[in-house]
Amino acid sequence: MNIGQKIFRYGSVTSTNVILKELALEGFEPGTVVVSVIQTKGCGRLERAWDSPKGGLWLSVLLDTGGVQSGEKFGLIPLMTASAVADAMASTAALAARLKWPNDVLINGKKACGILGEILKVEGKQLAIVGIGLNVNNPVREGYEFSAVSTSVSEELGKDADLLELETAILSELANRNSLLNAGKYDQILNEWRGLSDTLGKRVKITTPTEEIEGIAKDVNESGSLVLERDGKVETIVAGDCEHFD
Repeated sequence: MNIGQKIFRYGSVTSTNVILKELALEGFEPGTVVVSVIQTKGCGRLERAWDSPKGGLWLSVLLDTGGVQSGEKFGLIPLMTASAVADAMASTAALAARLKWPNDVLINGKKACGILGEILKVEGKQLAIVGIGLNVNNPVREGYEFSAVSTSVSEELGKDADLLELETAILSELANRNSLLNAGKYDQILNEWRGLSDTLGKRVKITTPTEEIEGIAKDVNESGSLVLERDGKVETIVAGDCEHFD
């Protein structure tokens, strides 16, 4: 699969994930990408609003996941996408990004990127849409609803970054990891994420729709779930918001 062979570019859309889903249902092939200068209704995890002003990198990629035999493995998609973004930032901007489970990319401990995945089936094919929202040259301090712990590539560099160069590097890195996913090389995906993780070994609080759980983040398992140790017992967390304490 050649990711980025077909790229749709827009000035403004509601959400690149929404547009790409429409294209997928129309029959566009895996590898198709949607990029927009602005999103008016960008969406993060749990349907949270995601501000997407001009200067950021807002894109979605249609992935072929036909080689994945178990739905449980879809938890690897945000992990491998985060690794792809981190490596792309290292190669194009010399920034040492770190990863927070399950889907954040951090620079100097501040969030620069979020990732949103969605599974869909089209004419019997098993596909995934992965949305990437990366603060690059956009403001994150004034006029928008960014967190106090947000940052951007340009803020960390002290100058604007090349959006197209960064986009191209991310798509290349993601293509490599999607090949690993479909080849069943899950350990390689997990080991890459572990090597970049800012979560493992730390005391964390995981907030789910029903409870808050605190413990030590020990590992991620073959499904991308977080392995948490608390009160001498080991628990597996499939999804939730993660807060680092140390």
